[in-house]
Amino acid sequence: MATSSACVWTGVFPAATTQFDSALQVDLRATQRVHEALLHLDAGHDLVQSIKLAAQIMGRGTERVRPPRLMLAGERRAEVIAMVERAHDTRPR
Repeated sequence: MATSSACVWTGVFPAATTQFDSALQVDLRATQRVHEALLHLDAGHDLVQSIKLAAQIMGRGTERVRPPRLMLAGERRAEVIAMVERAHDTRPR
């Protein structure tokens, strides 16, 4: 098991970011496994919309975006919501 006792930031964007303090041992593989799906959101054409939606789900802002962008809708919106909620529910504690 890979562990770290350093103060590190993990995650792709604020909604999925967790800060660990220097006294806490962190299982880095478990953290990577949980956030791996979220890492792929950074590569999508809807990066900004995904970040904004994830931030809103986590209570850190709103999903509104400026034109010409449109908020996520339909199947893609449901996918992002499911990914963020799954990562939140299964994150290492």
